[in-house]
Parts: sequence; C-alpha cells; structure tokens
Amino acid sequence: MSSPNMQNWQLLYDGSVKRVWQSPYKADQILFEYTDDYSVFDWGKMPDTIAHKGTSLAALGAYFFEELARAERWAMLPTSPHLERFDKGWLKRRWAHPCFVNELALHGARSHYQDLVAPNGQRIEFSQLGGCTGPIFLEVLKAEVDRPVVHHLIGQPVYFYPQRKNVVAPRLIPLEVVFRFGMPAGSSLKARLDADPGYIQMLELSGIPSEGQMFEHPVVEFFTKLESKDRLLTAQEAALTSGLSAEQFERLIEFAFDLSLALYALFAERGIELWDGKFEFVATGSGVMLADSIGPDELRLVYKDCHLSKELIRQVYRGSSWENALKEAQQLAKGRAGASWKEICISELNARPEPLPLAFKAIVDKLYGALTNHIMGQEIFKDHPSLDGFIQALPR
Repeated sequence: MSSPNMQNWQLLYDGSVKRVWQSPYKADQILFEYTDDYSVFDWGKMPDTIAHKGTSLAALGAYFFEELARAERWAMLPTSPHLERFDKGWLKRRWAHPCFVNELALHGARSHYQDLVAPNGQRIEFSQLGGCTGPIFLEVLKAEVDRPVVHHLIGQPVYFYPQRKNVVAPRLIPLEVVFRFGMPAGSSLKARLDADPGYIQMLELSGIPSEGQMFEHPVVEFFTKLESKDRLLTAQEAALTSGLSAEQFERLIEFAFDLSLALYALFAERGIELWDGKFEFVATGSGVMLADSIGPDELRLVYKDCHLSKELIRQVYRGSSWENALKEAQQLAKGRAGASWKEICISELNARPEPLPLAFKAIVDKLYGALTNHIMGQEIFKDHPSLDGFIQALPR
C-alpha cells in the first residue's frame, strides 16, 4: 500500500491496472486507484510500468467527467465546426432527441463521478496534482454488480443475468458500449466486416469502409462486461442483457452517441483525432448515468498520425512471437471447456511478454504526462515535452 492512511481500508477489487476501495469516509462511495501498470491484448499486468500513468488517468478522468457535466458544452455542441464532417440528417436527429434537448443541453451529462481526492478524503485541485507524492483517487458512487451465472448447455456456455425491474440503488449495466468514428488499421471491426459484409447494415452505414476511413457518422457496438471474455452482442441481446426497459435502452444508445460526439469535438479542439472508445453506464431510479472512467486507456487517440493511447504500446508487441503464441492459445482454449488461454500460453507454449525496450520505455514514460498537460492546458507534470516534442522523439 502507498499510504499509511490506507492500512485499514477495504479492498474491493485488485485488477491488473486499477484497484477499487470502499471509501472509508462515505458508505455509498468507492475510490478508484489507478496504477502505473498497463495491459495489452487482455493479458493483464505486463512486466514493467509506465511513469505517471496512474496519476494521469485519475486526473484526466476527473477532468472529462467535470467537462461533460457542463451544460454549456452541450448547448454549443450542435454548432461545433468539428462536427461538420458528419451526416447532417443523422446529427439533426440527435439534436432533436429528448435525451439531448431535455437532459444534456439543460443539465449536462450525469455520471457516477463525485470528486478527485487524496487518501485523507480531501479534494485535490488540478493545480495541486504536480505536487502530489502519494496516490490520488477518483471518488465515485458505489453501484451494485449483478454478476451472471454461467451454465454449460448443449456444449456451450450460457450466461444468465439477474433481472431486476425496480432499480433503487445504482446498478452497473453489464455492457461495454463501443463507439467508432472510423476504421483505423488494427480495428477489430475490419475482421467482422470481412467475415460478414452484411453486418454493415446493422451499423447503418452506406457502404463498407476501407481501412483508415472515417464514417459518415459514429456507430456503436455492444460487448459483454462481466463474462470471462468480452462477447459481441446484437442490439437485441444487449437490450436483454442490460435489464433496462425499452425507453431506457433507447436513451442509453442516444446517450452513447451524444457522449461520443462531445468527446470528438473536445479532442478536435486540441488537434487530436478520436477514432473509437468505450463507455460503461450505471442504472439508477432516475435514469442512466455515465460510469467507469474516460481517458487514453478507453480511447484510440491520434495526433499528427501518431497514436497517443495504448495502441502506441500495442504496436511494439504486434507480430511478436508472444502475440502469435497468445492467438494460438486462444484458439486452443476454445476447444477445452473452462480452459485458460493465458495458462496455455505460459505452460504449454512457453510464451510470456517481454518488457518494453529500454529506449522506447524512456520515451513512452512521457506519454501520459505530456498528453495530460496538452488536454488540460496546464503544466500538471513538470519536465515533460510538449505533445509535438513527444511525437518528434518517437522512433520512425
């Protein structure tokens, strides 16, 4: 543990890159602690760390939640010049929907975010972040998690989700809602369209895009959140899995579209292209609110043709013997009920990820700090290059 104040805290979850604590100060809130660890290809904790990553993710998460809560940003969104590239009719329908007119444009985006705090529970101002030596936390509302029960029926796993009609306490909606503005190199969407060109109709696009092409409007896809491996869902499957009413599920889709557009404009104002990302949501008695976090680990960001998110790190491992073994292990695991593809990769294929090359790590250690400074418009992290300086230092 990083602070003596945390010795008696209750740890609720210890993941590969994030810890979740019960707030010792407020029973209905929890604390997200982001670490400097990172994960690629769903492997879990990799063999080294990235400097300032945890502090950056907490700072950016708080910044985006607070920015999206501003009704002024939403009221100005329909006139943003950065959205002119998208289909005018499609945008007009978004701006006319009650989710935008009656909620976002008047009150801003609701989320589970409460504050950015120190271990003693005191609020941390953005201007203080550079001087923080201990952990910082995103303070968020606690949500109940209804985990599915898996049964193996007719040779396949079938997940059964609890169905609760009357929601009082906040409840995690067990979906990852992925939004896409285009199909960059390495996008998983390309493989789906290659296998099933008819899938383009479900995305409501006019034609199959080429690699590197932006769409005429953003699209959304649904994936499971609480299963052993993320699974692509149709809208019908997602609606049933969500446990929401028809009206609530429609609003969730509209909310996701509107959030994606707001983030696209926000990043474009800073010269950054947003290609895709994912949202998570919480259901409450008064509607759906944004949950989890927003930052470079949830988004694919490009600045002057350079990736600024985990994709930059993924590129180091793409085509490696470890990635090839990982793919082979995943195929082997499909034929073995309950088998762990990671264990197969380690024990049978003798493959583990190598640490980042030292020269590259010295550069990427500046990624999160430089990106935070650029987005927030202030020098949170000292002795960091500008975003242009960071790009110039990357190997070509």
